[in-house]
Amino acid sequence: MPADDLTPLERIGASRRSFLAIAGAGAGASVLAACAGGGGGGDEGGEQGGGSVTGEGEASEENPLAVDGSLPLTAVIFDGGYGTQYAIDTGDKYVELYPEAEVDVSGTVNIQQDLQPQFAGGTPPDVFDNSGAQKLAIDGLVPQLADLGDLLAAPMLDAEGTVEENLLPGVTSPGMFDGKFLGMNYVYTVFALWYSASEFEEKGWTVPETWDDLMALGETVKGEGRYLFSYGGQNASNYYQEMALSMAAKFGGPEVLTKIDSLEEGAFEQDAVVQAYDALAAAVEAGYFEPGGEGIKHTDAQTNWVTGTSVFYPSGSWIENEQADVTPEGYDMTGAPVPSLGGGAMPHEAFHGTAAEQYFVPSGGENPAGGAEFLRIMLSKEQAQNFAELTKAPSVIKDTVPEDGFGSTALASVNTMIQAAGDNTFTYNFSDWYGLGADSITNWTSFLKGDLDAAGLRQAEQAMIDRVREDDSITKFEAGS
Repeated sequence: MPADDLTPLERIGASRRSFLAIAGAGAGASVLAACAGGGGGGDEGGEQGGGSVTGEGEASEENPLAVDGSLPLTAVIFDGGYGTQYAIDTGDKYVELYPEAEVDVSGTVNIQQDLQPQFAGGTPPDVFDNSGAQKLAIDGLVPQLADLGDLLAAPMLDAEGTVEENLLPGVTSPGMFDGKFLGMNYVYTVFALWYSASEFEEKGWTVPETWDDLMALGETVKGEGRYLFSYGGQNASNYYQEMALSMAAKFGGPEVLTKIDSLEEGAFEQDAVVQAYDALAAAVEAGYFEPGGEGIKHTDAQTNWVTGTSVFYPSGSWIENEQADVTPEGYDMTGAPVPSLGGGAMPHEAFHGTAAEQYFVPSGGENPAGGAEFLRIMLSKEQAQNFAELTKAPSVIKDTVPEDGFGSTALASVNTMIQAAGDNTFTYNFSDWYGLGADSITNWTSFLKGDLDAAGLRQAEQAMIDRVREDDSITKFEAGS
């Protein structure tokens, strides 16, 4: 799929996939690994990355990572949907704490083009945000990355407890490799069912918490000549795969998704999956999906949704920013948990949540301790709140979004979902791990178009993971880790 056609969901998957691809790569797996040099610590032989981010000075309560405040600091930020202002503000705070330091925070959309020569020349930045379509390939990079375990254990800059104790559930998982924490994800993504709160208030509708209630509302919507859902079949019909799997997890528990991630035989014939997929099939058969979706992209489908053709759209919490230019004033975009099938293992408030926008500290940089300290500052309550206000997206730090979401109904609703769910969150990885997004889109577009029934869809998805399981050339990853 061309980079310009990637949805935010696919970009998250590509980032995670490129990071996990290194599981089968040893030292010297790429020119990058072979050529990189520079200072900093690392495992002997350079095979698994590492090297502490704590400096050689004397650590203290104010300086837990023993940063040498006289050293310069370089930070490179992906200049994408979140911009760079939040990182610039973090740099300003760094200078406030370490007045002798020269801090250079720069933004780019060409992470690979700009940074690969620096790694090859032994002069990587002290911290960088590896994101975007031109992100740095991760194969062989792990030997060049510092272990951020000391960052997790460090006290918060402006709150009680350690950094790790102030993270939302599940945030550290994407950055773990062979027991070492190498990547700090900063943005928290909440997957929800999105709608116009102002329309629901105007019409006296209640947001459905059960599938039966959703189908009942579908009849009301259909009576207006409208649809419950729009979909972009060219590149984003798998947003409904996410919705169905979330419903399945809430009904059968997170272990339903673990079996799929484990590529188990019959994983898509679990009762929870069958019920979730049958529910979506009933909506298709009832005519609740806008026709013609197979011929449009996600941005077109989302425009149809916010301009009134349909009522709901399942997506991640990036949706407000993505649709900002076309969403009517007063729409009051709001997210809610996907409907429950009833009598499930998890409460209705449970949702699919994951962390993205991954930061690394190269062990071969001039100032790894400074790079980690930059992240500690960025993870402070003050800077996390600043990020949320600037971007209308939550960071991975707890309790940093006010009830009004800085005037964003979308962010306020995401914050409400996070507070209500507590530890009742889940995620899955099989599509990202094994690059199955394109196959999933093909399957789900056929299904939403009406060419494939629920049983046929499950069969196609099972065959998809069976092919991965049976291909010995594909590196397999451990589910639930």
